[in-house]
Amino acid sequence: MLRGLPLVRGFWNQSPRSVNVSGKCNVCGNLTVFSCDNIERSRETLVCKECGTISRYRSVARGILLAIGELSHVDAYSISELALKDGTSLSVYDTQIPFHARTSYPIPDLLSKCRWIDMHTSVYWPSEPWGIKIGTNTTNQNLEMLTFPDKRFDIVVTSDVMEHVRLDDRAHREIRRVLKTNGIYVFTVPHFRHASATLVRVEITDPVDPSKDRHLMEPEYHGDPNSDSKALCYRTYGTDLDEMLQSLGFTVEYTRQDYPQLGIVNTELFYCRLAK
Repeated sequence: MLRGLPLVRGFWNQSPRSVNVSGKCNVCGNLTVFSCDNIERSRETLVCKECGTISRYRSVARGILLAIGELSHVDAYSISELALKDGTSLSVYDTQIPFHARTSYPIPDLLSKCRWIDMHTSVYWPSEPWGIKIGTNTTNQNLEMLTFPDKRFDIVVTSDVMEHVRLDDRAHREIRRVLKTNGIYVFTVPHFRHASATLVRVEITDPVDPSKDRHLMEPEYHGDPNSDSKALCYRTYGTDLDEMLQSLGFTVEYTRQDYPQLGIVNTELFYCRLAK
């Protein structure tokens, strides 16, 4: 079972329009207050006042810390504290580059400070060649056809990405391919746990010809922190996502437990090990 990190007792103050949770952030490591205007939107809006991360990013951080603890036997309360520790060499691929704006995603920057972690991120620029180097340890990648060699990474991270990947079955096979044996795939994604079947919003009638895609519902777009454009949502997963991952050789542990002391509320975590 996935472990929690209940080292700091959270203080919960909820009104009909706002939520305030005191605790310690598992990204920046600071004692802080997590706040948002509406608990129903806390997954995307419960912000750490110290580092600007949201609940979803702290759920990802929780998964990364669990994976590092499992693979390298290094335990830390926060991502920032990992730089103070020594561990077995690990390679990590996060499909999200770091950003610092109204909300922030500093996780790749913090992991890069660890001497023993080989950190890699990527962007998705369809007009540029796949695999081209964009910056330090950042390349242009299409999840449907990654340019990395087999068994390249110990940990792969995606956060609300797979609903936007047109051929997600290929993408999941690629993630499996680039993971080492016993590697761990950590991710979040919009989904229904009460539904067995994925809600298909866009039907792919011809994998090689996107112009033949059929919209079965009104198009839905989500914000993309990597650009000013919006990303089309192709699907909302059901529990058949678990079955698909299991068919690829993953064991799937799913949690949606609140950790108010970490500022994690109404947020899922998929923690998938690649079996031997």
